[in-house]
Amino acid sequence: MGNFFTLISIENMKLWKRISAKVMLIIMIVLIVLATGIYKYYTVSNHISDTTTTSTTTVTTDASENWKQDLQKKIDADKVQLTQEENSTNKMVATSVGPMKKTLAEDEYRINNNIKPESKESIWTRVTYFYTNGFSGLVILFTVIACTASVAGEFSEGTMKMMISRPYSRFQILSAKLIAIIIYGIVLVVTTFVINFLLLGILFGFDGISSKEMIWASGKISYEPAALKSLILLGLDSLQAIVFIIVAFAISAISRSRSIATGFSIFLVLVGAGIISLLAQFFTWGKYLPFAVTSFASYISSGTAVGGTSLSFAIIISLLYSALFCFLGYFIFQKRDI
Repeated sequence: MGNFFTLISIENMKLWKRISAKVMLIIMIVLIVLATGIYKYYTVSNHISDTTTTSTTTVTTDASENWKQDLQKKIDADKVQLTQEENSTNKMVATSVGPMKKTLAEDEYRINNNIKPESKESIWTRVTYFYTNGFSGLVILFTVIACTASVAGEFSEGTMKMMISRPYSRFQILSAKLIAIIIYGIVLVVTTFVINFLLLGILFGFDGISSKEMIWASGKISYEPAALKSLILLGLDSLQAIVFIIVAFAISAISRSRSIATGFSIFLVLVGAGIISLLAQFFTWGKYLPFAVTSFASYISSGTAVGGTSLSFAIIISLLYSALFCFLGYFIFQKRDI
């Protein structure tokens, strides 16, 4: 076991010695600084206040004392709209049924538990929004590129034969590479989240750092610390990244060509997964396709977009496909000549 940990350490050092790994981390940091700076400039130049647009309504610090009555009117209108959407034969309309149910559940929970809509957007809300709607995709893209460089890159550079000659099994070599890549992805995730938190806090304030938010899961609402919700969403986005890492890992081990593995993996991340997700929204059988329901965080942040699915369903389907791709990658790598 000690030798295996040594191998992981070696693979981790090899990964970080690649210029591309360092450059991608630097690019991520630069983009975070630019994005937060531009966002701050936009809000100041357009005189946008720090009020928040929640799932219920836009609220100011002078929120109406009759907020329950106002919210109940909105709930009544949303229920009528939900009924129309559920009876509609339009597939595009059907995709909004899940998010609408989430909104209704949150609004009713507010009234039943006397939770007044927040007057200001919390630091956790800002950071989570920035990460899940922009940087999570970049994290996946960069880790996929690092994966193809680590696995298929060794084939293209001719160094894989040297690895095989060492006193490690092929299974250990591939496993060490996979773990090193996942560690690299975790570094990107943590770095992105922490820098986002610090910059947004400095520019917009650390308001609501101890606030609570509603968490929608399995059709139920719970009222938990906002920090916990952010960590859950961060974990689910990281899980999505691991699914794509495993696929890129398998493609790299099978193809042995860095250009093919990188090109196909990037296409899958940027285009392929989106097309498959659309198929899942329009066809019942589409939800069983690989990558159709890998957007795990959306089940909590915005509701179910694909009918007949849940967070547990999405995780199980993705786990099965990940296991299949892993098996193919390991099996072919161990059987073929290097």
